[in-house]
Amino acid sequence: MDKLTTCKRCDGNACYEQVISDELTTWMCMGCGFTTSTLMNKDSKVVTDLLETSPELYKDLLHEDTDGRTWAPATISLPEKGMVFLDGSNSENWQWAAVRSVLITEEDRKLKQFPKDQTHKMDMKSIKHFGQKDFMDACDEIGFFNV
Repeated sequence: MDKLTTCKRCDGNACYEQVISDELTTWMCMGCGFTTSTLMNKDSKVVTDLLETSPELYKDLLHEDTDGRTWAPATISLPEKGMVFLDGSNSENWQWAAVRSVLITEEDRKLKQFPKDQTHKMDMKSIKHFGQKDFMDACDEIGFFNV
């Protein structure tokens, strides 16, 4: 069952809760842009792997809620639309960024190797920044809600 609920990170009312199974529930807050699941407890393998592979900024922004779940910043990547991600230098100085995707041209393929089945690339020249509480606007910028 899917429903909107109150976010346990930001207290906003745009947190999408999805029950996958009896053991797995996920939360994705469209207000603050952070996500968690019943698998993301402080010392879980999921969180340990996250700490090993994430950029420092993402690690610095991890948040533990009152239920002991770790909330992590989301990265949204829609290959034919665009990408939303964190951009900043530290836990106080960051914002959401959105870039649109563009078709890969033959010229692009001459300059750089792309997988044969890849048709789009992220256009970093199109970067647009959004405030820390404007994740939904950043998602809208790449057409996320039109999918």
